[in-house]
Amino acid sequence: MNKIVTLKDFFLRKYGVPIQRIPIDLGLSCPHRAGGKGGCAFCSADGGRARHLRAGMSLAEQVERGKKYVAERYGASAPYAVYFQAFTSTNADAGTLRGLYGEVLGLAQFNTVIIATRPDCLPDETVDLIAELNRDYDVWVELGVQTANDDTLDLIHRGHDFASVRSAVTRLHARGISVSAHVILGLPGEGRADYLRTAHQLSALPFSGIKVHNLLILKGTQMERMYHDGLVVPLNEYEYANELAAFLRELPEGWIVMRLCADAPEEEIVAPHWWMGKSAFTDMFLKMFESGETSPDCMKAVRTGDGSYTFYHPKYRQHFHSTAGAWEESNRKYLQPCGVKMTLEGGKSASILDVGFGMGFNVCAAVELAESVGGKGRLYITTLEADESALDAALRLPERKGYEIVKALKETGIYESRCARVEILHGDARESVRYLTSHFDYIFLDGFTPDTNPELWSIDFLSRLKNLLKPEGFLASYCGAYPFKGALCKLGFHLYESKPFGRRRGGTVAALDSAPILPPMAEKEILIATKSTAGVPYRDPLLRWSREEILADRVRHVAELRAQGMPKWYKG
Repeated sequence: MNKIVTLKDFFLRKYGVPIQRIPIDLGLSCPHRAGGKGGCAFCSADGGRARHLRAGMSLAEQVERGKKYVAERYGASAPYAVYFQAFTSTNADAGTLRGLYGEVLGLAQFNTVIIATRPDCLPDETVDLIAELNRDYDVWVELGVQTANDDTLDLIHRGHDFASVRSAVTRLHARGISVSAHVILGLPGEGRADYLRTAHQLSALPFSGIKVHNLLILKGTQMERMYHDGLVVPLNEYEYANELAAFLRELPEGWIVMRLCADAPEEEIVAPHWWMGKSAFTDMFLKMFESGETSPDCMKAVRTGDGSYTFYHPKYRQHFHSTAGAWEESNRKYLQPCGVKMTLEGGKSASILDVGFGMGFNVCAAVELAESVGGKGRLYITTLEADESALDAALRLPERKGYEIVKALKETGIYESRCARVEILHGDARESVRYLTSHFDYIFLDGFTPDTNPELWSIDFLSRLKNLLKPEGFLASYCGAYPFKGALCKLGFHLYESKPFGRRRGGTVAALDSAPILPPMAEKEILIATKSTAGVPYRDPLLRWSREEILADRVRHVAELRAQGMPKWYKG
């Protein structure tokens, strides 16, 4: 496949107008959950039900809710495609299915029917019924394949083998029914060779479309246990883009691409936590694929939501800043919740320890703030950065603010103006903090996320930072990870939450004294961080352990606490 034809493209070409899907939960559950089988390792309790639907809603309510949803979000009106999505939409006898399908199809103007099901849940009577529907509607059967590797299918408790896929698609195709294959990239134990093998196996079968998802680790699933046991490492957006491009290029030209990535409510996702939303990823991937690029994971500038730019770091597999707005993140997650402007406007000087210079936005935004208040109070900043090449990258950012500040730090290690003085210290922050003797009004902790850069989030490193913070000072971070919150609680901090920006959750602000100007962290968040293994801190007693040693130690520590009876997740 050299050209991607999306489902939107297909609908526009066929009908001349975009057709929006209205998802329906028929309440049929899944045959693989019956009799204590437990279902697939990756599947959530709601069977993939659309977010705007609720259990127990009537079919009529679901259709009306769906029409309202697509009207508000896309400005869409009839005709629609009905998408029998949740669980297994053929998990009943043909007579029951006839009644359910017919009831839904009579509730709105539909021209397309999409039926999501398993390859082992298509008896002949059901195939006959689908063939009848195909006379009056464009019918697609979305067949859950996941992988062509039988060993992986067994590992994820899929409940069928790939031979079932061959049989199902062959029988459906013989009746003139279009079939798409649903595949997951990133399943445990699989890599590029497995993905390409699946592509080759599918290409030999009479499919007409493909739906690809990245593996999401969702709360309460068997896959979550596998993740915590270290059996699966989910792909970030750039890794997934690489594998997805390689996979799609092995498929036949003309197949309809029905979806490119998965999404779920943020609060349900254990991992991975992408910086990009679904739309941003899709836009990035389509441009990459159409340009013929094979990898987007080099240090390229990425324009963020507020017009500023950031970079993606291939080592840590993350952007330096939120793609919702790199510059704005500095204000929303650090300067504003800490009240830096209020301090400076009051004529007081202030000191900041910035851990993780990166692209320099926290420093440059703070200096700009000091200059904007007319020099009433002076700002003193010490910033730490392990990677000297980060400054070179920061200077390459297009249209960046604070260029002269970064340039001075690159050339001399110091920037000074009437309103501010900044000094940068290079090297491992764990080593740099040993030699700091000043105490700071504010500490900005801005390393990469704890699961990729645990060196900067251990309870031992945070203890050092605590010793450098003035009694009335604030420690602020974009991060809301439970091991980070758990460590702060153990160190005696009061926790507060900054307003969300770029993600559903807000950042974390910690104070040694109570801070009534900020909303306190929700009690449930504190209980999760202190009463379950979700909040077990990272440890690094010598402040010299490697990333791998820190992660492995936490795995062992969590296992010990679980054996002693501590729950994995505090539920109240």
